[in-house]
Amino acid sequence: MPATPAELSIVVAVYNEDPRNLLHLLERLWKAISPTGMSYEVIFVNDGSGIKTSAALKQIAGEVDYVKLVMLSRNFGQQAAITAGFDHAVGQAVVNIDSDLQDPPELIPQMLQKWREGFDVVYATRSTRRDRFGKRLPAFLFYRLLGAMSSVDIPWDTGDFRLLDRKVVDALKSMPERTRFLRGMIPWLGFKQIGIPIDRDAREVGESTYTIKKLLILAMDGILSFSSAPLYLVSMIGAVVLGIGVLGLVLWLALAGMTKSAVLDPAFVTLALMTFAGLQILCSGIVAVYLGKVLDEVRARPTYLVAERLGEPFAQDAVEETTAAVVQNKSGHLVK
Repeated sequence: MPATPAELSIVVAVYNEDPRNLLHLLERLWKAISPTGMSYEVIFVNDGSGIKTSAALKQIAGEVDYVKLVMLSRNFGQQAAITAGFDHAVGQAVVNIDSDLQDPPELIPQMLQKWREGFDVVYATRSTRRDRFGKRLPAFLFYRLLGAMSSVDIPWDTGDFRLLDRKVVDALKSMPERTRFLRGMIPWLGFKQIGIPIDRDAREVGESTYTIKKLLILAMDGILSFSSAPLYLVSMIGAVVLGIGVLGLVLWLALAGMTKSAVLDPAFVTLALMTFAGLQILCSGIVAVYLGKVLDEVRARPTYLVAERLGEPFAQDAVEETTAAVVQNKSGHLVK
């Protein structure tokens, strides 16, 4: 008899996480979800982690019968890893949560309640967070900058901890972007969405692998994917600089006199060249970044590549596929 598909899928993207956090996460998930009576699966996506984390994930997948492990061929980034988890989820409700336990698994029953009330997306809004100041400030500024520039209403202070209904997951799969910014893509989809405030805890075990560089890349992806404002800003900067240049030229000539020496003054020439050269480089750079993203999409390379799938649920799927193939060979058609 094939196993009954899980009603709830928990997606966890993992990159060099401390194994203690992985075990603690499973324990807290079990305590939070078991009272709801829902069957669930946990999908760990190993985003190119090192030997220690990879070995721990393989051991967990071999010992816990409701765990799926998707091993990516290399590090593709958090957004791609989450996408891989969504692609392998079978639940009618799908929750994404980080592996560092800064977002509380105990909030999931409350998310499920909102889902049962008819909401298709339930996201966690960080009312307080106990990260270091060097991480809080950039995040605070980023959400407000993106909110001011974006064509989509992206909720402030929300991460990737959210619940999605099956139809939202399916709609998300239909979006062909290779550059994934899920915090913008999911609001763009629409559907019925609601936020739940949380107090985000500090990391208790291990060190964060989400560096400032990764945060900047994520911010850039968000701005480029959901805002054309930088392109319009280029035109505005050009107009302003041109106006200043013309005004400065007029004033210079008026004060210095309409003489050849005033026009050929080294300071005047140098400042004029620096101003317009800087403007050209800035404008070309902004356009080049957008063209680079377009090139990435035109190449149409996969968002991620799977090296291996481990865990009892995947083994059960393989048995079912083999059984179906045998029936098909014997009868000439596929029997479900």
